[in-house]
Amino acid sequence: MATGRMNQLVVMVNLCSSVVEGIEHLITSQGNDRLKEDAVSGLLTLEENLKGLQADKSVIHETRWMAEVIKNWLFVYDREFRDRLYRWYFKALKELRNLMFAEIEICPVCSGKGAVHYGASLYLEGDEAGKELLKPVRIFMKCGECGNYYLAKEEPWIIKRKKRAERSRARCNRILADMKGLASDHSMLFIGSQNSQLYKAAVSAGYEISTLIEAEAMNSGKKGSYGVVIIEHLTDSRDMNAILDKAADCLADGGILWFDGPDLDKSMDLLEKKGSVMWREAASEVYLTREGTKNLAKLFGLTVKSLKRVGTTRGRIEIIAKKA
Repeated sequence: MATGRMNQLVVMVNLCSSVVEGIEHLITSQGNDRLKEDAVSGLLTLEENLKGLQADKSVIHETRWMAEVIKNWLFVYDREFRDRLYRWYFKALKELRNLMFAEIEICPVCSGKGAVHYGASLYLEGDEAGKELLKPVRIFMKCGECGNYYLAKEEPWIIKRKKRAERSRARCNRILADMKGLASDHSMLFIGSQNSQLYKAAVSAGYEISTLIEAEAMNSGKKGSYGVVIIEHLTDSRDMNAILDKAADCLADGGILWFDGPDLDKSMDLLEKKGSVMWREAASEVYLTREGTKNLAKLFGLTVKSLKRVGTTRGRIEIIAKKA
């Protein structure tokens, strides 16, 4: 779920706290050169990262000031300095929080701007009769541009992760049959595992296949070289946009792209009929909608040729899109 940028922000929050704790120790041990070096190093690291994230200039300046005065001993460890230290700390945390919120707003499907759509809650029964506790489980965002939904926050302790179910041989053969009349030739880029049933079915169908694992997909592949691109499992990370962009780039004119994803409408139907099914099971990073998939295809210069809703327990949308 988290981007490298979000992980960087989390590390910076922790570093802020460590720096303040170190300076507090330094105040009581003024002759400790090791503590001074650690405090200065931490502050300069924060300054460099804040610049890279294009943070507020006043926060960057204040961070640099703290590093300079500690490095050169240009201050007295008194109440005024402590107040200045804590003002910087809370200002830096506020700026990092703002940067985190901005990152959460970025849709992993199209890089548009999302807004909080709804949250999922779960009632936990206590040991005593009649005692219940309402716990937040998930927060979803709706993208205002592509119309799909994505997970912004999840409490992982409540959900038991399950291994992704393998597609049956019959379903894989049906997927390839759906694509057969639309493909321009038999050259295929398969983004996924060679051990999967879908890959084995494509080999049996006579495709000339090049393979990439998902981690390689953003940096590899030949531009405009393939009549078919299959994304076996669309990523559960925020690299989705980059992988779809690369997949479309690898297609020859007239080539087709196949991928699938969780069907939001089906999940909501299950929620209405069975209560908390959607929330108790592992959440997907993104839930697709019928209109959202069409918007997504347009984003990458593709036209949806087939949109099929499949599955009874965990519904999915299968998309076949063509490059003009």
